[in-house]
Amino acid sequence: MNRLLLVALAYIIIWGSRPCFCIQEMNMEDLPDVSYQVEYGIRSQRDLMINVSIDQVPLVGVSLFDAFLKNGRNDDTRTLISFMELMQHGVQSFTVDLESRRNQWMLKKSNISFTKFLNVFQTYVNISDNNLSANMLVLLLRISPSNATNTTSLATNETNFTDILDENLGRQRIYTPDDLRYDREYGRVYNTFNNDSVGWPALGSFLYDKRRRVVLVEISESLIHQKTPYVFNGSSVLHLDEGNATLGIPKTANEIQNLSAIGWKFLEASFTTTDIRQYVEIGYSPIITNEYSTHNFGDIYPLLNLTILWSWKPDQPITISSNKRNQNQQLTAYNCAALHYTSANFSASWDVENCYARHKGLCKHRSQDYLWIISKGHDTYFEFDQHSDSQCPDDYYFSLPKTPLEQLAVTQYLRNSSSEDAYFWIDMNSIAVNDCWVTGGPDATCPYQRSVSKRNFVSMLTPVTVCSFVILCMVFYLNLLHVPIHNNRKSWRRIVNEVSKWEVDGVPS
Repeated sequence: MNRLLLVALAYIIIWGSRPCFCIQEMNMEDLPDVSYQVEYGIRSQRDLMINVSIDQVPLVGVSLFDAFLKNGRNDDTRTLISFMELMQHGVQSFTVDLESRRNQWMLKKSNISFTKFLNVFQTYVNISDNNLSANMLVLLLRISPSNATNTTSLATNETNFTDILDENLGRQRIYTPDDLRYDREYGRVYNTFNNDSVGWPALGSFLYDKRRRVVLVEISESLIHQKTPYVFNGSSVLHLDEGNATLGIPKTANEIQNLSAIGWKFLEASFTTTDIRQYVEIGYSPIITNEYSTHNFGDIYPLLNLTILWSWKPDQPITISSNKRNQNQQLTAYNCAALHYTSANFSASWDVENCYARHKGLCKHRSQDYLWIISKGHDTYFEFDQHSDSQCPDDYYFSLPKTPLEQLAVTQYLRNSSSEDAYFWIDMNSIAVNDCWVTGGPDATCPYQRSVSKRNFVSMLTPVTVCSFVILCMVFYLNLLHVPIHNNRKSWRRIVNEVSKWEVDGVPS
């Protein structure tokens, strides 16, 4: 979202009818603009996880209280603008600390009402509610301990959570406990061990079939005695670690599979650029509690840059001109993705690669998400997975890691097989449309834009061109060749008169 939209949001939501010149004088943005690489990368990650259950989707988060409000000195307006910026940059979960003051819910240590906060939140949900930008958002609600004994008196029309959420967010965007019970009853959920009683819907079903965007979880258990039908109880649905991780690093495919059975794995802690990525790789969704101020909020960007895209290398996917020959007269088409494995630190990330380069490919077991192997031969992307002959062995198919845990399984396999630094083809390309990264092999189409390949375009255009040329030639020829009656009028009239002599008038006797 550009600067103009941020100014408009601040004007509409925060200042109301104040003159806009005071807004324009402020430097509204603390984070750099979202690059096209990040935008395309986030979209490709979301699309490849369309069949992943929502409890396994990695969600980078921020604690609003710790990041902005803890010292009590930050400007409330700037806090809401920073909150909007974080969502624009791909942050999908937030810890929201609430307390009751003046008979209404307020964000802790601020003058921001929960109602105003939800207005900003709803604005982003509405703006991003399209196939290009829609994604799941999670709010972790924590009620201050001082209000825990007061929850009965708080259940009024002004402070009741259900009323507030109905008025300022809307039921149609919230995935509720009743929705989950219904989906589990009718088997519309997925779990690692195919146990519907603990499963969750797939991300694609959540976003596009059910048209939901938001999951609300109360993590302090202060509202457990209130009727809050829109809010999940945290202790029953998620695994939340504070400060230190309690889940160990899995060493085998079986251990990774067992870890994937734990849903909604959050780690709320202060992170550095050296450790936050490691927690994402083992399946945690980090909640950043680092303290910032108005002046240094931009310092959070390196943490986001390392975690928002768990798949692509930083500054990827990049757009490179393709479909031409390089200096060595080799075909180039930088529209394919390859997993780049680095043996020095046993890490992997995705790069844009020339589709005509020759690499081994990554193959996934058809029934085991965490069993991977690499093909034996080196092939171009187009040759690797043809319709008639796939280079993957039996019971395996051309694929790519769809979650950080699956990518961890790949790196462990490569480490155990003593693989050197190498590129491996993965099922991700933008062959149909530049910058539209999709799965499904070379023939996959972009769901967001109609495309016609050059070859198909030529084959479609050739008959039309030939017919048009023939018609044009005929018109030109007829313009040059006059009709005989115009060419020699006297001769033509004499012939007509001779013929008319043989015509008999009347009825023959």
